[in-house]
Amino acid sequence: MGTFVVPDQHGVCARRTLAWLRAGLLATVALFVTGLPAAAQDATWVLNPTESGPNPGTADYNNVANWTPATVPIGTATFGVTNSSSLSFSASSTSVGGWTFNAGASAYTFTLGEVFFGRTLTFNGAGIVINGGSATINSITDHAPSEIQFLNASTAGSATINNSGTLSFSDSSSAGSATIVNDSFTGSAIGFSNTSTAGNAAITNNWTLQFGDNSTAGNASIRNNFFMDFFNASTAGNARIIENGFLVFHDTSTAGNATITNNGGSGMRFQDSSTAGNATIINNFDLAFVNSSTAGNATITTNSGGTTSIQDTASGGTARFILNGTGALDISGLTTGGTTAGSIEGGGNILLGANTLTVGGNDLSTTFSGVITPVSGVFSGTGGLIKVGTGTLTLTGINTYTGGTTFSSGTLSVSGDANLGDFSGRLIFDGGTLEVSGAGFTSSRAVQIGSNGGTVQADTGSLALSGVIADLGGATGAVTKTGNGTLVLSGNNTYSGGTIINAGMLQLSGAGTLGAASATTTVNGGGTLDLGGTTQTQAALKLAGGTLQNGSLNGAITSTGGTIDGLGGAASLNATAGTTLVLGTNTFTGGTTVSNATLTVNGSLSDPTIAAGGLLNGTGSVGDTTIQSGGTFAPGSGTPGTSMTVNGNLAFQSGALYLVAVNPSTASFANVSGAATLGGASVNATFANGSYISKQYTILSAGSVSGTFGTLTNVNLPANFSDTLSYDATHAYLNLALNFTPPPSAPNYGRGLSIKQQNVANTLVNYFNTTGGIPMVYGTLTPSGLTQASGELATGSQQTTFDAMNLFLGLLTDPFMNRNGGVASASGAPSYAEEGDTNAYAATRKTNAYAMFTKAPPIPFVPRWSVWAAGYGGSQSTSGNAVVGSNDTTSSVYGTAVGADYLFSPNTIAGFALAGGGTNFSVVNSDSGRSDLFQAGAYIRHIEGAAYITAALAYGWQDITTNRTVTAAGLDQLRAEFNANTYSGRLEGGYRFVAPWAGGLGITPYAAGQFTTFDLPGYAEQALVGSSAFALAYAAKSVTDVRSELGFRTDKSFAMADGVLTLRTRFAWVHDYDPDRSIAATFQALPGASFVVNGAAQASDSALTTASVEMKWLNGWSAAATFEGEFSDVTSSYAGKGVVRYTW
Repeated sequence: MGTFVVPDQHGVCARRTLAWLRAGLLATVALFVTGLPAAAQDATWVLNPTESGPNPGTADYNNVANWTPATVPIGTATFGVTNSSSLSFSASSTSVGGWTFNAGASAYTFTLGEVFFGRTLTFNGAGIVINGGSATINSITDHAPSEIQFLNASTAGSATINNSGTLSFSDSSSAGSATIVNDSFTGSAIGFSNTSTAGNAAITNNWTLQFGDNSTAGNASIRNNFFMDFFNASTAGNARIIENGFLVFHDTSTAGNATITNNGGSGMRFQDSSTAGNATIINNFDLAFVNSSTAGNATITTNSGGTTSIQDTASGGTARFILNGTGALDISGLTTGGTTAGSIEGGGNILLGANTLTVGGNDLSTTFSGVITPVSGVFSGTGGLIKVGTGTLTLTGINTYTGGTTFSSGTLSVSGDANLGDFSGRLIFDGGTLEVSGAGFTSSRAVQIGSNGGTVQADTGSLALSGVIADLGGATGAVTKTGNGTLVLSGNNTYSGGTIINAGMLQLSGAGTLGAASATTTVNGGGTLDLGGTTQTQAALKLAGGTLQNGSLNGAITSTGGTIDGLGGAASLNATAGTTLVLGTNTFTGGTTVSNATLTVNGSLSDPTIAAGGLLNGTGSVGDTTIQSGGTFAPGSGTPGTSMTVNGNLAFQSGALYLVAVNPSTASFANVSGAATLGGASVNATFANGSYISKQYTILSAGSVSGTFGTLTNVNLPANFSDTLSYDATHAYLNLALNFTPPPSAPNYGRGLSIKQQNVANTLVNYFNTTGGIPMVYGTLTPSGLTQASGELATGSQQTTFDAMNLFLGLLTDPFMNRNGGVASASGAPSYAEEGDTNAYAATRKTNAYAMFTKAPPIPFVPRWSVWAAGYGGSQSTSGNAVVGSNDTTSSVYGTAVGADYLFSPNTIAGFALAGGGTNFSVVNSDSGRSDLFQAGAYIRHIEGAAYITAALAYGWQDITTNRTVTAAGLDQLRAEFNANTYSGRLEGGYRFVAPWAGGLGITPYAAGQFTTFDLPGYAEQALVGSSAFALAYAAKSVTDVRSELGFRTDKSFAMADGVLTLRTRFAWVHDYDPDRSIAATFQALPGASFVVNGAAQASDSALTTASVEMKWLNGWSAAATFEGEFSDVTSSYAGKGVVRYTW
């Protein structure tokens, strides 16, 4: 498109209108100045005007008779209700400060001018204020022009103005919210000058509308149907302009923030130094920027059929250009070689000619799907594209410009080579980014790198550049690769600024190079340099978290972390920080040094040297390896059982550290094919948590081992274990020893173990030493855990059983329990018979006054039966022993017995009894047990003079249940159920004599022997809750407890009205010949792990006391109650029994 030319008629019209406006304004000002009254006059339009105006049907505005007071106002003219609201002007010039229309005013019409006579109306004060009614001014130009002027700060208010002459706004006046129609009559003009504004007016221009000086279109709504002009420093403000004619901006005028729709006519034009400012322009026709004008920061939308052209030395500024349909942006008419555009978007066309378009200054991110072409009409050229700004420009069209593409800043995104113009165009990088989206493409373009470098961002696909990448002039910028896709270089590149790979992959192919051999390549985290099987030479390669793979490299590699995979050549590796991972087969020959960094070899690597602060680990293989002082070798992955192979020799220096990881079954280790020189290096063993632990671990295997390791330390070594090192000709071992003896620290402070704890500890240690390992739950037992594990509760049933049988035998043989049945009383009381025997009492009294107590006269002897029933029970507490490790125990027994006696002779009685009851027993750690009890026994008693002898045998059967809680490794509840048998016997003899005290006190010294045999079966515990790790199996055992008693009994009887009351006591020394309570136990989960558990032992000697009361009635019934106590330094036992008997 050529230079835009304004049609002549518009130019003539514009010049003529401007001349009229200027002449009118000068004349008006002159008249105003010379005719200014001394003081303003105000008046009100009358209700019934009498004087007619020059126009038919109107009243005369300039006749004083029509005003109150009778003067034509030059200050404020006030209008209300009137019967004549059509006014015309008889004076050639009328000046007034303003018109005020009161509320309720009529609708007024003012006609200015008549045939052959033009009129002038000037507002120089407030202007038009409409509070009610309305005001319409019709300016008539018929052979002579009429003129309406607004001066000073006057306003047109909300009036309606139909202009056929000249309407001018000067000074700071405003069109207010008026409705203004500029007639199409030749010469009709509206002008704004000085700082006047169109306000919020609605203006329809059918001829000429001009803004000059510093005036503004304000917020007006303007429809231009012919000619509209902004000149000087005027502005379109925030106006809404519909352009159907010709709209031009001159001088330094601006479109401001206006919204302009250009529909046709002669279009729009910015010329001189005018600017589109921040306007929003919708261009449906022609929009031209000429001379040195600029599109500013406007938003310009060019739709189908429209063209926006930038010509001469004009500029696109930082405008946003939106091209829809066939809309075009044409810069081919520029004489400057190019221009700028803030952004481009849409699907239209951009015509470059020989010019370059620089895009991106507004930093927006946009997409342009149209065509950028060098062709424009008859013009064609080598125009190019430069991307600037921080935004992203996405090109999706098939572009044909030939001047190449420059990436200065921001991002230019494409999906194909055709998006970058003709293939002959080069790519110049000088700080910008080329983004490749989609699957990618191949390009043979020449590429140049400026001093600011360039970035290629391949998102998902790949970009293959086969052209040569070279420096731009003498620049030394770097090539940077970003994005997760791949950049493939196959050209013999010569750029010297180096290569930086931040993400994705840079791959070399064929003759591709990394530029000059003197350059430096950096591979950052997330980036991969794939040498593609080529050999590259670089002054240095910095591995900073990325991956280097697949080829040969000549140069020094400095690694602060990253991955090396399949690298050959003469490269050297110096790892100085982070972790460098080695994968695949690596054959580079320059050597490897690690200091203050980690080298993880899961592939193969030759001859590393690990200096101070360095760490070598992994599961791969290395050549001859040296671990210097301060260096660390940790073979394997850190998981016990993994290893590293040293294909050669391994040498530790003094001060080096060897790390091994240990779990229950294995340890990490080094497998050395050559010689391993241990050099006094320290060893640190880290133990993983587990359920099992072994006695010995192999931590190094070699062709030969020389020297020894130095200090051994450990981490997380389980409690109770200690570690040592040992060696043979080809191995180094880590050995563990188990020892439960508490250390000299809290909470035991080296107090050692009790006998019971030591028994458990000894069997666990023996199991560990014998089998080579032990479950951790046993190996880490504390002293309190050993106590819980011992199963001491199992001994509780023994003493409880002995107590139960002792009570039962005492019930059978105790002479205090009225068990004589009348022995020796039928033939007179022998010297043994107590006074309480009714027969004995009656026979030995000096009088027969008490004969009434007998039911019949004595008979020589009658064999007879008697039956009885008794209840018994008791409890015992025994203190534990700290040395033995036994706990305090408690037990209780209860039962009921029934029996029958038969009197064989005056001196002999025998009988039997059956009993049923139960027992309970517990230890202080909440373990407890119980049993159901059955007992049966027989007894015999014979009296000879004052002496007696008693014997009894008894049998007991129990159904026993134990419940044990172990909290050493969680909460385990263990239960055992079993049956046991008991056998018992007692033999007692004594001699009674009567002491002279208290009216005769019976004293019977006696001696007794008693045994109880408890047959315990073998039985085992089962877990009700938790684990069965501590469930024990107990061995069968027969326990016999023998005791003796030596003491005396006393008795004293009292005659009662219906019988005899007898009080008795006993005092005796008891000796227990087998006071210990123990049982053999085995951990069910550890076959062979047996031990003896000791319970609370009884005292060997104790004191026995008894107190009894008995009542015998003459009717054959008798009852007795006894309380017993047995006491020692460790035992307190209390028991009671009661019997009821009937004899016939």
